[in-house]
Amino acid sequence: MDTQQNRPPLRFRADGTFTVMQISDVQDCNGLGARSLALLEAALDSEKPDFVIFTGDQIKGYGAPLWFGSPEQKKQRVLRTLEAILAPLDRREIPFTLVFGNHDHDAPLDGAEQIRQYQRHALCYVKDTPEVPGFANHAVQVLRSGDTAPALNFYLLDSHGSSGFGYQPLDPLQVEWYRRTRDALAEENGGRVVPSMLFQHIPIPEILELYKKVPRGTKGALEGYRSFKGAHYVLDRAKVTPDCFMGELPSPPDVNTGLFEAALERGDMIGMFFGHDHSNGFHGKVRGISLGYAPSAGFNAYGPGRRRGVRVFRFREEDVAAFETYVRTDEQLLCDSGRLPLYVRLHDHTPTSFGAAKPLVRRGAIAATLTAAGTAALVALAKRKK
Repeated sequence: MDTQQNRPPLRFRADGTFTVMQISDVQDCNGLGARSLALLEAALDSEKPDFVIFTGDQIKGYGAPLWFGSPEQKKQRVLRTLEAILAPLDRREIPFTLVFGNHDHDAPLDGAEQIRQYQRHALCYVKDTPEVPGFANHAVQVLRSGDTAPALNFYLLDSHGSSGFGYQPLDPLQVEWYRRTRDALAEENGGRVVPSMLFQHIPIPEILELYKKVPRGTKGALEGYRSFKGAHYVLDRAKVTPDCFMGELPSPPDVNTGLFEAALERGDMIGMFFGHDHSNGFHGKVRGISLGYAPSAGFNAYGPGRRRGVRVFRFREEDVAAFETYVRTDEQLLCDSGRLPLYVRLHDHTPTSFGAAKPLVRRGAIAATLTAAGTAALVALAKRKK
């Protein structure tokens, strides 16, 4: 049953605050692992969010439990996972919404059916906009504490899935929907744009403006993927906050369909945040708009070790653009010695993409060549000694 007709409006607290938690890349597929559940429970208890936004890959659509069994058995595993992820929110009566990630699109349950399952929860705010490509493109407003005027708006966009060795770009129709929605909200608000945040799974190409190109061989530098191949990057520490961390390069689509340029047009956009690149937990400003990541929150896929976590946003009604944001990690929230299980450590050392695997293959080939050459030299030496 879709319970959305009975949802209460989101509203700033009487003290003028509103807290959002971004949870990304839980990535499970047959229930929820104990460590992932413990992280979510601890984060919710610590930060007490007013609203949760899942930014994709709730489901590990490529996971082994979804390779086997009947279509109905696979569907039930997906449903079991969704229910396990949402149970901590249901128990605390925390409202939520979401976007899909590329691996949600891989699941044996299409986007429309996944939306219906989410909407069975009374405090689910996800909607679909059928005329816009993708699933669960929607906007959610947060009202002022004392009246019905919107103080803050969230845009949620489907960043689609894979395309060959890369990722699909946003559809231009999604960008136009954003423009129409922005302008309609401003008209309803007496001509004033509503300060807005955008959340989607795969980052936009402008995230690379938080990096700087460096010569190959620079300490900590990583080579770009696909259309960025041949260039080497490090995080530009002058542009990001001191508490940030970066474990991999962004993997945006190769094609830019203009969302960021549209976001600059009227000054409504104050932040754009993503998931997808599990080992990143940084943010900084690009041309006046905050761009950043939540790291992965799940332990059933690769991630940044015990820096897996959630991103928290604290807004003040009097100046929502001056929001505070930070990452709360497993290491901070679960204060145990916490040596991660072997399977997690193996996940964390798995290449994150074909592009990331190539240097390992290259190094492996070089090592194999050297080993073979060394073996041949030893054999030749042994023959001479005989």
